[in-house]
Amino acid sequence: MGLNEVLHYLEEEKERLLAGTADLRDLYRSLAESIRTLSVPFRRSFAPEGGIDAAIDPESLKITFHKRGLQSTEGEVQDNTHRLIELINNVYAIRNSFLGNAHFVELKEIADIRKVHADIRQFLEEMYMKNTVWILQDPNSEASVLARQKRKDIEELLKERIDPFFERLEQIRIDEYSLRLRMEIRDEIGNQQNYRRSPEKYDPLIKDRCNRLGVTYDPRLVKVVLQDLERSDEHLESRLREKYAQADKKADSPSMRRKYMRILHRYLARNKDVAALLPILENVYFLFQPKPSFLARIRTFFARLSGREEKSVRRDIEYSFIIGGESIERKEASLETLIGEVNQLEKVLLRTRDTIRTAQTNKRIDSISIDKIGDTIDSIRGSMRRVFEESFGLVQWLGKKSNQNKLAKLPETMQRDLNVHLDAIYATIIINAERLKELVQKK
Repeated sequence: MGLNEVLHYLEEEKERLLAGTADLRDLYRSLAESIRTLSVPFRRSFAPEGGIDAAIDPESLKITFHKRGLQSTEGEVQDNTHRLIELINNVYAIRNSFLGNAHFVELKEIADIRKVHADIRQFLEEMYMKNTVWILQDPNSEASVLARQKRKDIEELLKERIDPFFERLEQIRIDEYSLRLRMEIRDEIGNQQNYRRSPEKYDPLIKDRCNRLGVTYDPRLVKVVLQDLERSDEHLESRLREKYAQADKKADSPSMRRKYMRILHRYLARNKDVAALLPILENVYFLFQPKPSFLARIRTFFARLSGREEKSVRRDIEYSFIIGGESIERKEASLETLIGEVNQLEKVLLRTRDTIRTAQTNKRIDSISIDKIGDTIDSIRGSMRRVFEESFGLVQWLGKKSNQNKLAKLPETMQRDLNVHLDAIYATIIINAERLKELVQKK
């Protein structure tokens, strides 16, 4: 089989990889949000949030690199803030400039993307090193737990979800480069020994062929091509196919797939608890609606006599709750938003369950990649955690003395069921977090 067939094989591998670009764009958006929220546990290390938000450009198109060093976390915060903003804008630049059509991402762009990832890791390392004392002083405090979780989220996104994509794309680009250049120079150079005898003769030829192919002359890659000139096309084809087959096997092993599916099914089993939250939350919403005035009731009465139905005015219920031990954080929430999130989460759980059942029925469950399962888990995990935190915050808010009279009107069965369902959701979040951690450690 000729090299053209091998190049066609690489093209198919590339198309398979690039089919997941839309999911990768979502991962970069999650990465930007995770980096942005570093200012929550490390609020003393950054300028006020309003200034950060104003400087972030979600439409950024150009990666920028500036050498900066972290300053004191007790007041000299501007450099930290500038670096945070630059990292976030670089993440958006990758998302906007390179992932709109990843077919045009070449080795140089991949190198820049890797440098952005390295800058993020370096920033994390420096930031956490300078804050080690208070993080370790009370490791169970809310701020300390949140700080560690933020770092874990960012590092996992890069290592487990984003880096593998570019490692694979880089390898495909290198192999394409090597094979195309081989086809251009093999007949004229013959082997590496010929090149070594007359490098001054062949270097201009190689550079000219690189220019003809529209690729950058890279001495390191050229060296690899020269070393392989004596190998047969069949040998190179076999080596390439084996390399990509091993990578696929490692990424999508049946054992690993089953473990990820068990985590996903554990989330899906909470659908009944999520669905049960809706009527309880709606009852709370109803109890806290303002009573209509006497004139409003009269107006409604006459409207019904005339065959019309006036819509009653609804008011959103905004509430705040506390998260934290020694380091206290107050969060704001909205009951209408929470009801919407619960409703959306229920739909996602049902839709995901139906998709898996259909795939099982059609015996296509193995066609769902581990990456896709992982993306689904991440999406559900984030949504379920928000629902739990805001629902738990609502329970905390309802327990205030000022709300006791209205809370008493909520049936005791609903009060009890609310706690039961939240406990079940929380247990699943914790168990799945541990299982995911174990999977990462085994890789």
